Amino acid sequence: MKQIFLALVFSAATTTAALAGQYCTLDESVMFACTFNDGKKAVEVCDTTYWAEGDNAAYAFFKTTGEVEKEIITDKASLIATPWNGVGNTIWETVTFYSDDYGYEVWWSIDRNSDAVPVGGINVLQNGATLAELTCDAGSVQQNLGTLVEAVEAAQVSP
Repeated sequence: MKQIFLALVFSAATTTAALAGQYCTLDESVMFACTFNDGKKAVEVCDTTYWAEGDNAAYAFFKTTGEVEKEIITDKASLIATPWNGVGNTIWETVTFYSDDYGYEVWWSIDRNSDAVPVGGINVLQNGATLAELTCDAGSVQQNLGTLVEAVEAAQVSP
């Protein structure tokens, strides 16, 4: 039942996306995308297995004119993925990419109310402390983080 509901949530989330596929090479590789600052900046998280060698994922924060401000490409086993625990009225997931002492936690959530619109953002961390919390523009969240969370979990248990 949870999987059916999440599939419906994903379908609803992808129909409201304002942006996807500007950074990720193939649209089906987009695991998360949204815009910030009225569409001036964006973030995309990709499963690079679709377009590159290795079992990796990519994070890119960029100006929508194309200039990448932060890019992290790393193996999925090094990511921290937190799946929704199935409790409460809000469904949510996070995936955190690391670069030196900094973490970039990409998150999304949605109220189980059928009229709810998904929200999301990025929490920028340094040594575990939150430096910044960026919230996506309303209606711009496209997500499939559940698929990435499963891939991260599989990569962490694979030899």
